Amino acid sequence: MKKEIKTNAMRALDKLNIEYEHIDYGFEGEFKSTVDLTEETHQDISVVYKTLATISNTKDIYIFVIPGAENIDFKKASRCVGVKSLEMLPLKDLKSKVGYERGATTSLAMKKNYDVVIDESAKDHDYIKVSAGKVGHSVKIKAEDLAKANDAKFFDVIQK
Repeated sequence: MKKEIKTNAMRALDKLNIEYEHIDYGFEGEFKSTVDLTEETHQDISVVYKTLATISNTKDIYIFVIPGAENIDFKKASRCVGVKSLEMLPLKDLKSKVGYERGATTSLAMKKNYDVVIDESAKDHDYIKVSAGKVGHSVKIKAEDLAKANDAKFFDVIQK
């Protein structure tokens, strides 16, 4: 029998007594884009959210949780966190700065407590699915609970 995986993100939710459901897709170590993952597992992409790490012109890191099929609007995102500009954190810096690799990035249990913004569309769903901090694993969670765990704010940050 396969051992149940418990990631740091899940431990952080447990510590806060926040309910979630662990989903194991069986893709151990194999990166899948959010769109590819939802197609292969026949999920509703509207509830699958991806976590993006960005860096500002002042070298501060900001984390954005947005719908998996959407793109971040950097102008909106910059305005909501009060900086002149944002860009994606270089992939080479992701693990050292945030603590997660590509495909496993989550806003939970990061190396530091970075500001987190969740796209306001998340509030339209009973739950969303976000990375559990390990490739091939997600957590199904209420958007409000994710915000509580991250002390996150909701803003419209996706391209229209």
